[in-house]
Amino acid sequence: MGVRVRVRLRLGGRAVVTSALVNSGFESEEPEVVLPLSLAQALGLEPSNEISSYSVAGGGTASAFRARKPVMVKLVLGDVEAEEVSAVASIMPGESEVIISDRLAHELGIVIIDPYTGEWCLRRELGSRVRSSARPEYWEA
Repeated sequence: MGVRVRVRLRLGGRAVVTSALVNSGFESEEPEVVLPLSLAQALGLEPSNEISSYSVAGGGTASAFRARKPVMVKLVLGDVEAEEVSAVASIMPGESEVIISDRLAHELGIVIIDPYTGEWCLRRELGSRVRSSARPEYWEA
């Protein structure tokens, strides 16, 4: 199943609320979010000439264009207000889902309790609350 969370992605006055896959295997030194091309276009993101390459399971690689500007990412929770975090946005043609890096998950305070059942919580809720995964939301690839 994996862990998915509801997020609001914002660039200036444009914002989109969607689900995002929390991928602990997506290791990054800075908060980073991978966006499908159609979602990046909805936010008005423009790709730069800088290309990021990622190692994927099975020894392959995937490439993405870094956006010229960072996006603001905020968890959408019905019961508590979350902080907004600035993240590098990478636009990946062919990807249909928003993917959160380990560093962005850290900055958002996400703790994965059970990756199979999709259970997670906020760091400050550890031991006192369990949240369920959001439904996947797919964007045109």
